Amino acid sequence: MFDSFRPQRPLVKVCMMGPKAVGKTTVLTAVFNETQHSIIDTSLNLTAKGDTNAELISRLHMLNAIFAKKKEIVDNSNLVQDAGIAASSTESRFDFAFGHLGKDPIIDLAVKDFPGEKVVKEQEDVIRFIEDSHCIFIAIDTPHLMERNGEFNDVKNKPAQITNLFKKALSVIKSEKLVILIPLKCEKYFNEQRMQEVLAKVLESYKELIGVLGNTGKICCCISPILTLGDVEFDSFSVVDGQVTLAPDGCPAGVKYKYVGKGKYSPLFCSQPLYAMLSFVAAQYKRSERKMSLIELLKNMLWKTFNSDKQLFEDILKMEKNRISDNEKLGYKVVCGAELFHYNH
Repeated sequence: MFDSFRPQRPLVKVCMMGPKAVGKTTVLTAVFNETQHSIIDTSLNLTAKGDTNAELISRLHMLNAIFAKKKEIVDNSNLVQDAGIAASSTESRFDFAFGHLGKDPIIDLAVKDFPGEKVVKEQEDVIRFIEDSHCIFIAIDTPHLMERNGEFNDVKNKPAQITNLFKKALSVIKSEKLVILIPLKCEKYFNEQRMQEVLAKVLESYKELIGVLGNTGKICCCISPILTLGDVEFDSFSVVDGQVTLAPDGCPAGVKYKYVGKGKYSPLFCSQPLYAMLSFVAAQYKRSERKMSLIELLKNMLWKTFNSDKQLFEDILKMEKNRISDNEKLGYKVVCGAELFHYNH
């Protein structure tokens, strides 16, 4: 409410999509927790606004509680809420403010989460938001991608439907976009030093999508895996009489996870998509600065902010060294449009 009395801040929009119960809100919780004090090596910080703040703080307490109690973590059709993997079949929005630590925010960040059902059944809403977004996060359930030779990947992660969505969206996309494929729940494969296998499976499963995006010349796509909880890894799908039990949607009805290591909440790499997004937007600004007149730049609220706050741009440059771009042992790779991360393109 109070924001309505302030000058409007520029808004960076992120479209997030992926299957339910994949851990998208849990990842946002980790990002918020890691960056609310400051983004590493910079004076920048990210603060959650209003209901988003309350939800993410509640989620963080819940995550710490389940690690303290060492409760069994089972993702099934009823979804154990205290496992931190609560599902939603409805669209959600998360609002953040971004700026210098100890000062008023200068940029707003809106993350809209579209569940897999909406990507399939209500594509027009998703396409409209993609058109307006700077960045699109595509969450991937890694155990379903990897286990049993990817038997349940198509029904869970729906790569074909996502590819078809982008084929339709490309007809209306006019500006540069960053698309990040984000394999979540990677703990087992990270611990077994199999992240190159995860990368290979993503490249295979999303080959058509990557090809479609690469042909545009205006979309950068990268793969950025995440350890969603840290000391929890995939254990098994629920099996009865030697067969995986299935839910009505064709996915395994139960997915069990187990505690490993010290059994502490210790997510890893969760801020990498944020680093990539900020680096991408800063690169867009730097290229536009050379191509546009000052009047044109100042008509764009985001570019106007970069132009008037040089420290913001310098801090993003400092943060850039923490971004993992290509490291196949960790499963990271820029698969098309790498030049769009460069200021001199």
